[in-house]
Formats: sequence, structure tokens, C-alpha cells
Amino acid sequence: MVNVKLENETFELRNEANEITLKEFNKIYTILQSQTLGKLEQYCEVFKTLGLSESIIYDMDNDSFIELIKSFNAMTITSELPAKEIELNGYKYVAYTGDEFKFKTKDLIEIEKSAKRGVTNFPSFILAVIFKRADLTVNEHYEKSHLELKAKLFEDNVKADFAIPYITLVAKKTLKSLEDGK
Repeated sequence: MVNVKLENETFELRNEANEITLKEFNKIYTILQSQTLGKLEQYCEVFKTLGLSESIIYDMDNDSFIELIKSFNAMTITSELPAKEIELNGYKYVAYTGDEFKFKTKDLIEIEKSAKRGVTNFPSFILAVIFKRADLTVNEHYEKSHLELKAKLFEDNVKADFAIPYITLVAKKTLKSLEDGK
């Protein structure tokens, strides 16, 4: 939590991954990926998503706004190891077995397709692809309606800190593949 001081008032801004819902994180991710908004405008939209009023944001002097951006970007990630499984609504969802997470080719293809489609809930969609319901077949798992339902389920039930390790792994894997020419 960051305290925002504007004249004689102090406001709180959530900036830690365990304070931000996955639904908010989806919005923040989409805002920060926007090609139509400038960087300062992106952060105005991010701060509005996190509950600061437009009047507070726009009345802030430039130096205070830049400091707020720096404070927000100082988010700490508490868990670098991704969760292996989670139970939601009475169902067990498994991301991997064994000691180490490894991407399945089909998962990366689905994630890549969703990125190209510009899904607005990309962080949730990543989790929906990676976490498989233990009682379903592979074909059922990759059905569009099932993935959409599961993305919404994650969005409504986990915080950003649950998703960030997987998003980081997707980014690293994608960058490594590009560097390796694959």
C-alpha cells in the first residue's frame, strides 16, 4: 500500500500483488499494453482502476504524479514459484506435476493465439490454459467455452500474486524462444 499525499489529505493506493484482484490486474495489464494511450495517461487509468478518483489524479502536481508512478512500480513479488494446483468451486485444477513447471506445446499455442486475438483478460486466460481440471479430458480442457469459463473463475477468485509467476514464465519462455530463433 502506498500513501498518496495531496495537499492536506492522504489517500491509499494498493500497489502490492496480493492487494490487487486478478480482475483489476487484467484491466491494468490491458491498459499498460495499450498502443493508443500515452504512458502518463496509462498510469492515470491504472490508478483509477485501483480506486483513486479522477479529481485526485488530475489535481496532483507533476512531481507527485511521477513519484506515485515510481511507488506503484516498486511492487514486490512475494512468490517466484508458481502454484501447482488450486481448488475452486469444488474442483481441483492442476498446472503441473513433479518438481518443475514446464510448458506444454498446446498451452503455448493457445496462449499465443489468445494474445494475437487481443483477449482483454490475458492474465486470467493464461491461468485458464495452464491449469487443467483434473476430471476432464484434454479435448474438453481446450474447448473455448471451458477456457472462457475458467478464466472468469480465476478472475473472480485469485489475486494478482497467484498469476504473476505464470505470466513471468510465459514472458521468459517467449523471449527465450525469440532469442533462440524458435
